[in-house]
Amino acid sequence: MGDAEARQAARDRAWAIAEKLAAAGGGEARLTTVPGGYRVELHLSGPAPDELGVLEALALGDRWGHRRSPPSRHGGVAKEAVWSEVRQERSG
Repeated sequence: MGDAEARQAARDRAWAIAEKLAAAGGGEARLTTVPGGYRVELHLSGPAPDELGVLEALALGDRWGHRRSPPSRHGGVAKEAVWSEVRQERSG
């Protein structure tokens, strides 16, 4: 697989994760470029409508995680985000 094909495959995979994450999380997932691949991130303002679906979507990536900012930093409202990264496979 050439570099262009590897980039496209990673991007397609990231978009698939974004669609599933947005559907399960009830929000808009953002896709950004990171060194070596793509990151899909979803900000949550409360519990996700389909928490199992969010976990399943995150697990489709190569790396994933969660960030939480305490309510004391945002006027009494906790801010949370989940993310999943897709790495571009290198040819050669």
